[in-house]
Amino acid sequence: MADDTKTRSKAENVTTYTPSLLQSIPRKQQRQTLGITEDALPFKGLDIWNAYEFTWLNGKGKPQVAMLQFQVPGKSANLIESRSLKLYLGSYSSTSFGHRNEVVSTLESDLTLAAQAPVSVSFMTPEQVQHEGIGLLVGTSLDNLDVEISEYYWNPDFIEIESSTIVRESVYTHLFKSLCPISGQPDCASILIQYNGNSISHEGLLKYLVSYREHAEFAEQIAERIFIDIMNRCSPDRLAVSARFARRGGIDINAHRTHEEALPAEVRVWRQ
Repeated sequence: MADDTKTRSKAENVTTYTPSLLQSIPRKQQRQTLGITEDALPFKGLDIWNAYEFTWLNGKGKPQVAMLQFQVPGKSANLIESRSLKLYLGSYSSTSFGHRNEVVSTLESDLTLAAQAPVSVSFMTPEQVQHEGIGLLVGTSLDNLDVEISEYYWNPDFIEIESSTIVRESVYTHLFKSLCPISGQPDCASILIQYNGNSISHEGLLKYLVSYREHAEFAEQIAERIFIDIMNRCSPDRLAVSARFARRGGIDINAHRTHEEALPAEVRVWRQ
């Protein structure tokens, strides 16, 4: 057993550029379960990934570091499996590039191929990351509601209209947790929901979001499931869902699904 663990650790510690480490997962199958067709998406979408442990070597062999951000269109055919992404990014650590632009173009080429849609890549220096700091979600927190909760498996029936009063509302929670469908590890997130329409019960919305606690699904798919569930149950005129997942393995995922072209303001929340 010890030999197997040692072999597996060596296999995962690839430090020279290896694009074949990337694994793609088609979005189509999961979307079909939600009644979503690829040629008529009910939302605009973008998945924003931030990698805080990215490093490579310059032409003189000197280590370089930056926060890597890349954006995958929600209409891409594939999402990218996060563990494979971590291994792929790690393969840059002992690889020399003559210029930063080479790193960016290589990343964009590989990630675009994996996602089957144009992926944009940018870097932030440590100083820029520190300057931007931690942000706050705008709206009403659901986390202080005094509610009794006993169901921890996905249940959209908790979502209900509270009144026919039309509201424009932004609510959020930091209590969200789901499970990674590959590893079974916990995925914690802050969920922001913005909508125009009949007033939605805050208590029911919190119970619904907490009901994902033992639910296994990819971060991007969870944002889409929440969007579809709210649309099916409440039919708001406008809806935006942002799922900001906590950093795991040095990488956070931020999935946005919205009716509008403009996305909610991008902020780095306290666990990212």
